[in-house]
Amino acid sequence: MKKILITGFEPFGEDTRNPSGEAVERLIASDGYELRKLILPVTWKTAFPKIREVWDEWQPDGLLMVGLAAGAKTIRIERVGINLCGMTKDNDGLYANGSADTPTEAPVVEGAPDGYFTTYNERAIASALAAAEIPAKYSYSAGAYICNYLLFSSLDKCKKEHSDMKIGFIHLPYAEGQREDFPTLPLETMVSALKIALDHLWE
Repeated sequence: MKKILITGFEPFGEDTRNPSGEAVERLIASDGYELRKLILPVTWKTAFPKIREVWDEWQPDGLLMVGLAAGAKTIRIERVGINLCGMTKDNDGLYANGSADTPTEAPVVEGAPDGYFTTYNERAIASALAAAEIPAKYSYSAGAYICNYLLFSSLDKCKKEHSDMKIGFIHLPYAEGQREDFPTLPLETMVSALKIALDHLWE
């Protein structure tokens, strides 16, 4: 049986909720795969090591990471991770360079390529979401914050280990009732979208 690691995030900044973590927590594995869930801190220093620890110990066949994209109106199926850390503080009040005071842009992985394409079957996922009438679209920028940091770091690790692991990232809007100043979707719709993505990670 295939094994899939899925990750979401804890709340960030002024938000008391994060739909990525809430949706991941509600998922139940199907008969076709074993599922392990991991809720990550929104921190430059510790988020990826937590993924790497489970990855090395459990050896999953697939990795689906999930995050919040404030302002998004639909589910966003990410296609690319870029080798860039932007200048935004994390929940520890630190920039990617470890400083609390002096932001600088930096590569995610020194000496690595500028970008990597995801390896999950984004076309099958997009088709299945459309068939379920769940609003979704491809995205060609996961930003330059911790979501992109995790995506690029994971794809780089996969490439260096010559792995055929299926890796992808899905961004969610805010959950219905969470914010009045941003677009939202019902949390159950997002849970359904993630379930569909897991079921079509390889197809």
